[in-house]
Amino acid sequence: MGFSLRLYGRFQLLAPNGENIAIPSRKHRVLIAMLALAGGKPVPRSRLAGLLWPEQSEEHARNSLRQALFAIRHAVEGHGPSPVVIDHASGWIEKGALASDADALAEAAATGWLDLSGDSYDGEFLEGLSFQDEALDTWLHIERDRHRDRLIDCLTGFAAAMEKAGDAGQALAAARCTLLHDPYHEPAHRVILRGHLERGERARALRHCDTLQALLESGLGVSMDAETRRLVDHVRGETGGAPDSRPAPDHPAPDGRPAQNRPRVAVLPMVNLSRNEALDGVSETLTRRMIAELGRFSPISVVAAATMLALRAKDLTIEEIGRRVNAAYVVELSYEAAQQGGAVLVQLASVDSGTQIWSRRYPATALDAPDGQDRLIRAIVGSLYQILMWHAAGDADAEPRDNAGSEQIYLQVFYHIQRPTRAGMELTRRLCDRLLLADPRHVLVRESLAWTNFHCAFNGWTDDPQEAFRQARDMVLAGLRLNDREPYLLSALGLAQTYLGDSRAGLDALRRAVDLNPNDAEFHTWLGTGLTCAGRIEEAHAAFDLADQTNPDYHPVFLFRADAHLSAGEFERAIAGLDRFLAVLPEYHWARLLRAAAHGALGEAETARAGVDHVRQTVPSLDGRYLRRLLLAREAGYRDWLTERLGAAGLP
Repeated sequence: MGFSLRLYGRFQLLAPNGENIAIPSRKHRVLIAMLALAGGKPVPRSRLAGLLWPEQSEEHARNSLRQALFAIRHAVEGHGPSPVVIDHASGWIEKGALASDADALAEAAATGWLDLSGDSYDGEFLEGLSFQDEALDTWLHIERDRHRDRLIDCLTGFAAAMEKAGDAGQALAAARCTLLHDPYHEPAHRVILRGHLERGERARALRHCDTLQALLESGLGVSMDAETRRLVDHVRGETGGAPDSRPAPDHPAPDGRPAQNRPRVAVLPMVNLSRNEALDGVSETLTRRMIAELGRFSPISVVAAATMLALRAKDLTIEEIGRRVNAAYVVELSYEAAQQGGAVLVQLASVDSGTQIWSRRYPATALDAPDGQDRLIRAIVGSLYQILMWHAAGDADAEPRDNAGSEQIYLQVFYHIQRPTRAGMELTRRLCDRLLLADPRHVLVRESLAWTNFHCAFNGWTDDPQEAFRQARDMVLAGLRLNDREPYLLSALGLAQTYLGDSRAGLDALRRAVDLNPNDAEFHTWLGTGLTCAGRIEEAHAAFDLADQTNPDYHPVFLFRADAHLSAGEFERAIAGLDRFLAVLPEYHWARLLRAAAHGALGEAETARAGVDHVRQTVPSLDGRYLRRLLLAREAGYRDWLTERLGAAGLP
């Protein structure tokens, strides 16, 4: 009996007597693996030296190789003849001197048997090893992918053979091992389901069906394939429940959100382009946190961190990455050194076109500390979300075709809520009705309907603003019965309660929304609005500041901060903010009226009157009486001042 080598999982070299032989150097372990994988064939010393020590000169690399081979021979001394043989030109493993688990995998195809006892094949190839040298790291990733595919193919064949032979235990062991390397492997899931049924474990089979469905939807955004769906329907039928015959894309997620029909984004692991090696250990942490924080935005779907960190995307195009993880967008992150600290470059690319659609460089300091990471991530994801949604929505002026999918319809709803017009709000109501007819559990539709009412109330597109606020509140409460932790619903509820005069309940809901997703400028803005209505102007500006930090381009903050300035008598600041807002939405009547009041307060009567006239020509019903109904929740002094100021400018 010779030496034994374990390459799947943690590297392990065992002597013929079973004693573990310590090989502490990572490169020495890779050297042994390279020779073992050659199948007894000589490997040129020049190739070994060049791959293991590419940063050294040829002479120094050859010297490092000599030292490594000497160290390996020294490590195996006393355990029998060394399995590693060298001459002046090559190195190889003596035939029969060493058996590896990779060899056993190859032999399984011929023998039909694979030993899965203990934790054999549970880990990835050379688990835990990584290198700064690009050439060596590339070799490692290529070998990992190759051996992973080889292992999965072998396990799949072995499971099928064991099922056919009636050995359910071995079939299940192979299937479970497969899922350690590919949790989305549906043939393995089918083996497990059939095994549960065969043993009469119907409850376990049913739970596995639910787990599999949630896994595919949350991890890949895809439905089961036809064969798996038939088996799942059979399992559910066997357990006495009705087979699930709904179309896969319409399955709601457990939290009431649509599991699919959301723009799907993949975040690639951050690349360290600086010479600061200390950041190598931070890159994975930042990537994981970026994915987690972006995942707080419920209108989008984010590929799981485990999937992205396992994906070796170095040699893949954007289109190939998108196909592999079923994503429409890919985010690339890189850390660059700079004279004044470092910077993180963020690039958003469309899988459909393979082109970059947005990029921004963010100053990055103290990335080794949680606070520094928090500031960076919050600044990135807030802007990234808005850009992604805007690109996904595209030009959505027209009503979608009858055969349009839920994703297209919801994105058009998003577009019109962000760019409100009277016609757009009428279209939005029709689109929301279509979405609710297709999926009554779609909670985000209810938030959109609430915002349709808010926009109509503040622009005079409804008869009674207070009734619009009550309807918005009721719509949102219906959604919260489906998912009471949806921040978009909570923020809309907070605004509705605030506008209806219940400031305490409104602020509570608005704060809960911020707590659930502090990365969205929208939630900070609405909290600032609630604080403004409560007369707490200083706190309101603090909330608006946080909105600016998360997304400096979020235009609604200009309007609502201007309202706070107006409440505090800061008229010039109010006008500056309203000018910025109206540059984006020139026909938003509430903003025009606030600006007219500010100009009037500064004695600019002609400008104030022109602003009021513009609104009156478009919406004659928006008069002083309507304004008082709109502002019932505001302090009486502010309400009286505003209506008086606008009355002086011509508002009846």
